[in-house]
Amino acid sequence: MGRDALARDWAIKVSRTAYIPLSAAKLTEELHELLNLVAEALVGDPRVASRVGTRLVEIHCVGAESLQESIEVLAEFVVREGADARQAALVVGAVSAAYTAAIQAFVLEQQESVSQALLRANRAVQLDLQASEERFEDIFAHSSSGIAMVGLDGELKRANEALCTILRREDVAGMTLTDLIAPADLPLINDALAGLRYGRMRRVEERPRLIDRDGEHFRVLLAATVQKDAEDNPEHFVVMIDDDSQLTLLGGRLQYQSLHDALTGLPNRQYLTTRLESLLHSDIEHGVTLYHLDLDAFAVITDGLGREIGDKVLKLVAERLSSVFSAEKAMVARLEGDEFAVLVENGPETPDVDTTIRTIEHELAEPVYFGEHGVAVSASIGVLPRLHPGDHPAEVLRASDMTLRRAKRSGRRQWGLHDATQDKREQEEFALAAVMPGAWENGDIEVVFNPVMMLDGSARVCVEAELNWRHRDAGLIPHEKCVGMAEHTGLMLPLGEWMLRTAAESACRHEEMLAVCLTESMANSPDLVRDVRRVLADTGLPASRLLLGFPVHVLASEDSEAADNLELLSDMGVHIGARDFSGSTAEIELVRSLGVAAVRVKGRCQKPDELVSHVLSDLIGFVHEAGGLVVIDAIEDAEQRDWWRGLGADAGVGPVFCVEPTTEWPDAG
Repeated sequence: MGRDALARDWAIKVSRTAYIPLSAAKLTEELHELLNLVAEALVGDPRVASRVGTRLVEIHCVGAESLQESIEVLAEFVVREGADARQAALVVGAVSAAYTAAIQAFVLEQQESVSQALLRANRAVQLDLQASEERFEDIFAHSSSGIAMVGLDGELKRANEALCTILRREDVAGMTLTDLIAPADLPLINDALAGLRYGRMRRVEERPRLIDRDGEHFRVLLAATVQKDAEDNPEHFVVMIDDDSQLTLLGGRLQYQSLHDALTGLPNRQYLTTRLESLLHSDIEHGVTLYHLDLDAFAVITDGLGREIGDKVLKLVAERLSSVFSAEKAMVARLEGDEFAVLVENGPETPDVDTTIRTIEHELAEPVYFGEHGVAVSASIGVLPRLHPGDHPAEVLRASDMTLRRAKRSGRRQWGLHDATQDKREQEEFALAAVMPGAWENGDIEVVFNPVMMLDGSARVCVEAELNWRHRDAGLIPHEKCVGMAEHTGLMLPLGEWMLRTAAESACRHEEMLAVCLTESMANSPDLVRDVRRVLADTGLPASRLLLGFPVHVLASEDSEAADNLELLSDMGVHIGARDFSGSTAEIELVRSLGVAAVRVKGRCQKPDELVSHVLSDLIGFVHEAGGLVVIDAIEDAEQRDWWRGLGADAGVGPVFCVEPTTEWPDAG
């Protein structure tokens, strides 16, 4: 075996006996050099081999078996080199002697290093202990908290000045906890300190009452730990005392403020919710009723008479509602703004809902004078009678919100009972409306086209753009429901502009008229004219091939921008239609003055009688005289188409002409 192979074998063997901080290649190289030294010693001075023993220790071949493995390798090497016995013994002896001397030096060096480290650590501990004691004395003397060293028998051994101040005593030396703690609270503190002494607890916090020099009791926050001696035996207690009576008062005040309305002093929504949750988890024989009130047209008072008068009215409403329910076990709360709620625990003598509503209306309707101004209010009210145990408070309040909104849709000073079926239906619609933006972004909402046909079937008047939403669970959601939800959530403006643009891109490839019915928000949008100009310019659709249908009631509003938008669009050459036409005098005057191209009338499911037919016929004739077409929306079947045609109507849209609108421009055939 050559020296290279022998060096690798040596490296493998010693690596198994000790940790050597060298790579395998580097260790093999070092040991190869040591073999060269041994070879030199075999033919020369044997003392040269001592460098081999020293070097083995330097490279950390110091394991229990390292020397034995090395001697075996060197013995094999010596035999292979053919050295005589005496020279070989001297060489191996030199290696062993040097190795032993190097090991002794190595051990002494390690012991010295450990001793120095222990001395440094002990010095650091002493310095830290001294600094810790100095810090404790500084804290003890200057802390605003009372601190006392209490013996295991309860005697105060030391106390700082802050504790004397808290106890209103000049000195507490020689006193015991029995002298300072109220008798009723003393057993609690003794048990806590016993738990510290016997290791059941490491720290305790209690709120006992202490006794000052005048014998008055006051509550404090007491925290205690146990201090042990060097043998880990309890030596004394360290007790810290804080007088938090002012903090307790402040906390109570803050808690009151967090649960009550600052203006009226009534419980707020958070407090009502907590109380509602408590009642819903209790067994009340006659149940619980929730009244949810919203003042009608309260902005008229604040805008007309000022916020100060408005605040006074809210306080008055709070007082009168409290008066109405003074004989009941009830909580009157102000939720926010001009919304109030009353939570009633029904009893055998509790008035029924109808009687209670009339009483509320009577009380609120009584005018109150602020200077020269006599002010009264009315309220819309949603009622949830007989709430079920186990209902979730958030769900109850959501249901009351929906019930109140339904009552307000009926007009001012209306009230309504909760309808679970209608509530569920509206909740499903609201859920759809909430996810509508995501559906639009994902391409689930499409622009579809519906033909508007002459009733005699002679021609197609125009093609109307609509929206369809193919929902995964709800199925196909038609145009009217789509725009209703989008209008409700504020999505209609961007969605409407996209619908107009998409429809115009298809219409520009054909020769027919494109019709788009505007919603109220679109008709009133200050950006409508700009958006239409931009769409026409971008798509190349001529203005003369676009018909925009405005809601008639929006045009009749004095403060809307719809009339200005209509005039500007008409000047551009866009055709104007009037939708949701009912034939009132004001609408007839509008049609005459605006010169609309088409009037859209809601269809009827039943054939009108002779009198109604006469009125409808006259109305249609008037529209014709004004130069417009009468379009019926929607016509379900051939019978409806025929009797509308008999009344003089011109065109219609609906299933009789197109069962389902398509995403492609309908074929002219």
